[in-house]
Amino acid sequence: MNRALRQAGIAFLIAASIALAAVGDVVERTIEDRLAAFAQQLRMGLTLSTLAAYSPTIEDLRVHAQQLVNLLEGARGPHFTRPAQSIEGAAGLIAEASAFGVRFEETLPDPEPRVRVLLATKNIRFYLTEALSEALAGLEERRFDRASMALLRAYAYLLAAYERPGDGASVPGTWTILRAHGLAERLAVEAESETP
Repeated sequence: MNRALRQAGIAFLIAASIALAAVGDVVERTIEDRLAAFAQQLRMGLTLSTLAAYSPTIEDLRVHAQQLVNLLEGARGPHFTRPAQSIEGAAGLIAEASAFGVRFEETLPDPEPRVRVLLATKNIRFYLTEALSEALAGLEERRFDRASMALLRAYAYLLAAYERPGDGASVPGTWTILRAHGLAERLAVEAESETP
């Protein structure tokens, strides 16, 4: 009983976080606000894929995998399933990443950072699309072990899109864009303060 209540509480918190993020999409925000929200939603996607991959049952896995699909596709996505709370207007991470490409083309006049940021945007869209494919594969899988592996692959793609800064070489992703807009340091501090 405690496990079921705990999982219901986690599912509610995730749905509420997604709903709150969607409410913020209705109001026009600055590019910096949108980027910060995108990074937070991407971290939520990492959490959802982890919860799905390590769920105790196939039913729990499917709940979290569907939440991940909803986060990636948004309310207008073909695989969107309406949760208890309405999240009308939620664009989804894939659509948001596509919109960033257009916006960065217009707002970054210097060619060098613009090329890096546009490459990062292209990479992010690719990784998010692959994460969506894996989450959908996990939803369709009947065997728990295969479904779990699909969600672990989704996690790997989301992690690549997140591009956590490190000392080694990395493929440009979200943090490349955050650095170009002067947000990387602030968000890194916020992320570290949330780590237990």
